[in-house]
Amino acid sequence: MDQFDTLIEQLGQLNERARQLEDVDYITASYKGFSNEGLTLDEVKDQITEVHHQIATLERQLDDMSDDLS
Repeated sequence: MDQFDTLIEQLGQLNERARQLEDVDYITASYKGFSNEGLTLDEVKDQITEVHHQIATLERQLDDMSDDLS
């Protein structure tokens, strides 16, 4: 597996993590005060921000790789 494929796989995992945080953990923490993982609402928000930052970084890397191939 080359670096491009590895980045695509990581991006998929991060997108799934973001979906889980936003669709499940955020709502659960809002309702109960903590997520299924035991995170507070603020911790969930922080993780969502971090995961979106990681996604943006990977997307830039993929764009750079695509530009290099052109």
